[in-house]
Formats: sequence, structure tokens, C-alpha cells
Amino acid sequence: MSGQGTRRVRLGQALFERSFKSATLTKLQLARATIWPALTAAAPSLVSDPAKRLRGFAGVARARVDNSWLRLAASAVSAIVTASLVHAALPLIWFAGVIIVVLADRVVHTRLLRRCASGDAPRVRWLIVWTLAQSFYGNLLAVILWFAPYVPGETLAVMYLCGGLAMAAATLRACAPLALAALTPTICMMIGLPIAEFFVRGGYNTLELAPVIGALLLLAFGMNLWRSLVASDAAQAEAEAAALRERQAAAAAAAAKTDMIKRMNDELRTPMAALIGAAEHLRRAAQTPQARAHIATLAQAGEVLKLVLDDLSDLDRLENGKLPIEPKPADPRELARSIAAAFRVAAQDKNLELFLDVAPDLPAQVEIDALRVRQVLFNLLANAVRYTTSGGVRVRVSATPTAADRVRLNFIVADTGKGMSRAQLATVLGRERVSIGGDGPGLGLAISLKLARLMGGQLSAKSELGQGSVFSFTLETTVLAAIGRSAA
Repeated sequence: MSGQGTRRVRLGQALFERSFKSATLTKLQLARATIWPALTAAAPSLVSDPAKRLRGFAGVARARVDNSWLRLAASAVSAIVTASLVHAALPLIWFAGVIIVVLADRVVHTRLLRRCASGDAPRVRWLIVWTLAQSFYGNLLAVILWFAPYVPGETLAVMYLCGGLAMAAATLRACAPLALAALTPTICMMIGLPIAEFFVRGGYNTLELAPVIGALLLLAFGMNLWRSLVASDAAQAEAEAAALRERQAAAAAAAAKTDMIKRMNDELRTPMAALIGAAEHLRRAAQTPQARAHIATLAQAGEVLKLVLDDLSDLDRLENGKLPIEPKPADPRELARSIAAAFRVAAQDKNLELFLDVAPDLPAQVEIDALRVRQVLFNLLANAVRYTTSGGVRVRVSATPTAADRVRLNFIVADTGKGMSRAQLATVLGRERVSIGGDGPGLGLAISLKLARLMGGQLSAKSELGQGSVFSFTLETTVLAAIGRSAA
């Protein structure tokens, strides 16, 4: 090479050395400004809040246990690739050690998870030492790759170290001390390998230090990503805490509502029973039919109020999933007749016709929860009589065979009242609202919908404004007795 060419090479090296020193100082300052704050952002909360500290260790332990087999598979692939490059058994020996390390790490973090579940504080110092040791051992493969007698070895070493950084970010970011212990050997390898190679080769060619700048840039951007992940974890934890607070508030509100309903029942049932008993005594002692009719109306009003209290109790138990369904043998004819008889006086007071149509092929006895079926029909008929001002109300009961010993009971309550719009009907049947602006079927219908579904039946309706409503309650059941031959 000519003297002029040699001077140009030396000039280029001198310029690179100056730019390298300047860039290195800049990147070190950048790394100092980003890496340390990112790693220690969660440290105060872990120290000051024992609950957060335990959650952080539990998250680390769970992630390490879940990713243990993935780490083994990745290490196996890396060892095979490295062995093919260096043509030696050293990477395979390294992998044999990795198997022991990963299995031991799995045992350590399984025990850590159990301690966190029991509320015991883990031994942080030993965990840090263990994490530091296994990270250092795992990164020894990068040394083998870096000094392999092939150009791709350095590239593969950088890729392997980047994988180590990603694994630490994925499994250890919930605990800053352990994350720092795992990242320290990896960062030292990433920066130290180019410097070590520079001195091993004589320390003359400063171009060999160029990977250090790339490593610092990569670390700076990686730590920014780390900070984003930590912020995302904090936001998720806050959202979970808020959801837990909302669930606790809802549970407290439900408990308060249940207590209020229970107290209201206890406070109102005793005087209600006294009023009904007094009304029944007056009815028996009344001298004229007109007086007996008025007293009967009073007694019926008391029974309706008792049913309202029952509805409130049932709604609370339905919402809490504590309302049992108890199918027993029952006569559907007698059930329909008793319901219709309970509303004849109320229908007569409003000059309404009340009809009961019972199909002649209706079974004499079926297996149903007669109390709940009666409650559904009572609510449907109560709404029909209440919102009908002229015309009448018709109740139909029929049965459709579905199998050899099973039928589908059909209860239909039709009225000539004011009806409901499609929007009102969809709101009542779809959302199960208690009321529609104070004008329309309310608590009883909401309970009937829930009861029908709980019994495996279906409650549907058809209605048009000004043309009345038709409510259908269907329920499949088992036939216990032969079909009767008398119609109501």
C-alpha cells in the first residue's frame, strides 16, 4: 500500500475514534437516562406495598413456570445451531447444563408461587443470586457464538442476546430486582463481547468497536419498550382493581337490598295477616250480601298485597340463584280454575267477562311446580284484569303431546285492554324491566319471565295498541295420570 493510502487509513481511523468516543458518551448518557429509571420504576411500590410485592413475585413465578418448556426448546435449537457452526460438543454440553438449570428454576418458582399464595414473603436475596447465576450461564452460549470462526457467529450471538432480553421482559418485568438481575449479564455480554474481541485482536482496529454503539442504541430503544410494558401492566392492574371494587360494591348493594326486602317482609307480614284475619272474621259476621261483598274485596286486596311481598322475595332469590323449583304431582284443571276464581270478583267490579276454556284432552295429573306455575298465571291474569277497561279476559289451557308420556302445557291469557306497542313489548320481554315509564306490566311480569325460564318453559306475548294483548306460557312436563274427559 502507498504512503498516501496508509495516511488515509490512519486518518479514517482517527476520525472514527473521535466520533466513536463522542457517540459512545452520548449513548451512555442516553442509556443512563432510560435504562435505570425503566428498571427501577416499579421498585418503590414493591417495597412499600407488601401486597403488590407478593403479586409481582407471583406473576414472575407463574410466567417462569409457564415458559420453562419454551426456554428448553429455544435453548435446544440454539445449541444445535451453535454445534453445527463450531463443529464441537461444547454447545451440547452447555445444553445439558441448561436442562438442569431450567428444571431447577421451575422447581424454585413453583415453590415461590406456593409461598406467594400462602402470603409468605419470599427470600429476595437468594432469588436475585439465583436469577443472576442462571442468566450468566445461559449467556455463555453467546460467547461461543461470538468467537466462532465464522462471520454469522457474531450476528447469531446478538440475536441470542436479544432473545434473552425479550425473555426477561416477558417473564420478569413484574419484579424490578429480579429483572435487573437477569438483564445485567445479558447487557454486559452485549457491550463487553465487542470490547473483549477488540483487545483479543490487539486493540489496534477501532472499527471493531462499532457494535458497541449498536448495542447501546438497541438497549436504549429496548428500555423504552420496557417502560411501555411496565406502564401497560400498571394500567391493567388498576383496571382489575377497579373491576374488583365494582364487584364488591355490587355485592354490597345486593346484600343491602336483600336485607331491606327481608326486613320489609318481616315488618309487613304480621300486620297484613292480622288485617286479612280480621276481614275474614267480619265477612262471616256480616248480615247483608252487600257487606259481605265489600269485606271480600278487602280480603282479596290483602291477599294481593301478600303476593306482592312474595314477588319481592322471589325476585331477590331469583337474582341470587337461590329459588328452587320443586316439581310435584298436580292437576292442571284445578290449578286453572283456582286462578280464575281468584279474579272473578275483581273482573265483576270492572264489568269484565272472565272466561276459562280447558281442553277436554288435558291430562288429569302432571309433574310441575304448582306454586310457581300458579304465580306465573296469577301475574299474567292480574295484569290482564288491571289494564282491561272494557270487554273481557279469556284463559285457555291445553296440552300438546311431545312424547309417549310427555306433553307441552299451553296457558294463554288474552285480554281486550289497551295493549302495548312493539317497542314496549320488546322492552318488557327482552330486557325484563320492572316497569315501562310507570305505565305497563311491572314487577310481576319480570318475575314471571324469570320463573318460566327457570322451569324450562317459555313466556311470549303478542300485542297491538288498542287491540289488547295475548300472553302465552308453555311448559313441557311429564304425564302422571290419564287424560280426563270433563271440560271446564
